[in-house]
Amino acid sequence: MLSLSAFTGAAADVTFTGLDDRLETNVRALTPLATTSCDSARWRVERLYRDADKNIGGALQALGYYAPTISKSLSWDETCWHASFEIQVGEPVRLRNVDIAIDGAAAKDKDFLSRIAPSRPVAGDVLDHGRYTAFKSSIMRAAINMGYFDADYSIHQVAVDRESTTADLVMRFRSGPKYDFGAVTFTEGVLRNKVLQGYTDIKAGDPYSAKAINDLYEALNGSSYFASVSISTEPLDTTDKVVPVNVSLTPAKRRIYSAGGGFTTDTGPNGRLGFANRRINDKGHQFDSKLFVSPVKSELNASYRWPRKDPRREWFSIVAGLQHEETDTSEHDSYKVGILRSKNIGTSWLQTLYADYVSENFKVGDQDTSSQLIIFGTNWETAKGRALSRATRGYRFNFDVRGASDALGSDTSFLQLRTSAKWIHSLGAKTRILARANLGTTVKDDFTELPASVRFFAGGDRSVRGYEFESLGPVNANGDVIGGSNLIDASLEIDRVFREKWAIAAFVDTGSAFDETDFEFSTGIGVGVRWYSPVGPIRLDIAHPLDNPDENFRIHISLGPDL
Repeated sequence: MLSLSAFTGAAADVTFTGLDDRLETNVRALTPLATTSCDSARWRVERLYRDADKNIGGALQALGYYAPTISKSLSWDETCWHASFEIQVGEPVRLRNVDIAIDGAAAKDKDFLSRIAPSRPVAGDVLDHGRYTAFKSSIMRAAINMGYFDADYSIHQVAVDRESTTADLVMRFRSGPKYDFGAVTFTEGVLRNKVLQGYTDIKAGDPYSAKAINDLYEALNGSSYFASVSISTEPLDTTDKVVPVNVSLTPAKRRIYSAGGGFTTDTGPNGRLGFANRRINDKGHQFDSKLFVSPVKSELNASYRWPRKDPRREWFSIVAGLQHEETDTSEHDSYKVGILRSKNIGTSWLQTLYADYVSENFKVGDQDTSSQLIIFGTNWETAKGRALSRATRGYRFNFDVRGASDALGSDTSFLQLRTSAKWIHSLGAKTRILARANLGTTVKDDFTELPASVRFFAGGDRSVRGYEFESLGPVNANGDVIGGSNLIDASLEIDRVFREKWAIAAFVDTGSAFDETDFEFSTGIGVGVRWYSPVGPIRLDIAHPLDNPDENFRIHISLGPDL
């Protein structure tokens, strides 16, 4: 029969008094006795106890306390041993003279000096050897990142006067000359060198910068052209002070096929097929096509795009598409061809300028006609915090202005503004608030000539839950919803995780599609469940329309990222 006492393997009771939290943490970390278990051999405990003064002294000395007074005791009982240390740390050693000199080109480099200034020791500081070591490392790290590859220390020392509890720090850092970039070379045979050079701002002769290297890596790695990216800056030319940049590229798989399916309340069961050629030629041209089929909405879209001089920021695309949509409020068939230019503006905005030719046969209420439009527009979008799974905080803003003129070949003239916003904010680790708003307004010659795809409707999974897809808006004499020239809808939601990858939510939605100022908001409230699946959040909502209290609850199912 084997019997183990309850304290086997348990840590013993080791107490330190007279220390603040920071000092005690360091003392415990550097005193082996503090982590010794109850079942350790007595001879080992006694040896560690005897050496504890030295361990404690070293731990305190590292933080500037060179003359502690230590009283200690060690006792044993039937279950374990116990040690206590009463410590008077005394006065800390403070820096008296701080003599730090930077020699070489870095002495006049304002960027370099600004990087090391925040952590620079000054007279009067408590001597902290860890901080001193970190400061030395930060100087060398900043120097290497900024191209001072010959940098070293001629002197770095700390002299401690224990009697006066002061210390003198002397440091001489020699940066040497700043290196420049050499030529940037890429693996041949993947893309033309002209296209690849567009991914970097580095030019031969520019001052070296580690940030420029990282920016080049991030740009290439996020381009979809390459399976792997490796950048080498070796060997350095120590004679001419030049850093070569050699980029090794492994091409990504060229052709991508995709298929999928799902279900949403708005569109019902649906299927998706996709094909993309991510590298048609060595100029970086790409092709993408998507087919979406459902009982309510089906569409086939294709785009052919190519990069401009700077592929990180600007692309041109030729697009074409077919669409069929049939709801209880409208029906339309359309095809579109267009050209667009996408360009990053600043660090966060994507601007898209576009021109589309749209031919549409549509039926809204008792109106059954066709329309041809040449639409010119500009779209601006910014987003932060996007994630495939649960976004903890972030936002998305989209602004779109588009219009057509009968003087330019369209059947009618209109000008339309559409904007949408979404904001997510976390309240702790498990709870979020989500707010959403969509606004739209149209200036038009004759509303009846506007096709269904240009009119505004409200209701559905992504609008006002509790109401059928596109069931809210102005109606004709027969009570058929015919859409409006303006739109307002908004939502406020709170959700909370109750187990891994699952959350519950409560929400209120309100909105209206309307003409002029003749609006009447419809509001829905409800609760829901979220599952954060590998392909993105899946939402199941049960919503009730407040302005139709006699109607039943409506179930909404949707799939897609939060932002």
